[in-house]
Amino acid sequence: MVVAVGGDGTVNETARGLVNTDTALGVLPSGSGNGYASNVGLPIRLDKALEVIKNPSFHRIDVGSYEDKIFLVSCGIGWEAIIATLFEDSKLRGLLPYARIALSTFLQYEPQEIEIKAQPGNWRYNGRPLLFSIANMREWGVGVTIAPNASEYDGFLDICLLPRHDLLTAVKHAPDLLFLKRAAEIPGYISEKATELTIKREFQGNIHLDGTPFPAGNEINIKILPSALKIAVKPDI
Repeated sequence: MVVAVGGDGTVNETARGLVNTDTALGVLPSGSGNGYASNVGLPIRLDKALEVIKNPSFHRIDVGSYEDKIFLVSCGIGWEAIIATLFEDSKLRGLLPYARIALSTFLQYEPQEIEIKAQPGNWRYNGRPLLFSIANMREWGVGVTIAPNASEYDGFLDICLLPRHDLLTAVKHAPDLLFLKRAAEIPGYISEKATELTIKREFQGNIHLDGTPFPAGNEINIKILPSALKIAVKPDI
């Protein structure tokens, strides 16, 4: 086992070297959002998480792949990628600074035209989504659930799209995303399962992988790596 002590960025970097090996990923969560830990049911308290490391069960989970990089929780190229970029540059950490960045960029961000082609089924989408997340797990962290039907065990990624709404509608439905795990009830929400997808867009810009931004071009190719990572979780009962 290799144990990562930190948030989702540290967990991602550690997992990158363990994909398709028999070495397990253990996690002692100490980040801002701890999305990975929440999704796989790890305790946030370090003393409780350490008990899991001492006496774990081992499972294998799917991993998302972009070029030579991976993501465990989600990746995105919409408004959330802008937020991740600004949050990365911020000296402040935690939910409140993240929320402040989100609010300050909501009205400024102009969604760009994108085209998605996904398999299986040759599913296609053309539009200008505000939020565009490709999820391997259900929530980003701190209970914010973008993909209620996602599972890191099902061999699929969940493409999640939300259109821009006016401020009143956005405020009205914000609790559905932030607290109530009802993103699917927000008007215009689209979710589609895929094993691989190609994204074409007007302009280059960052993509975030588990909250860490990276430069990306006009065409982006993403796929699932089924059961590629061995992880340490709470003992099976």
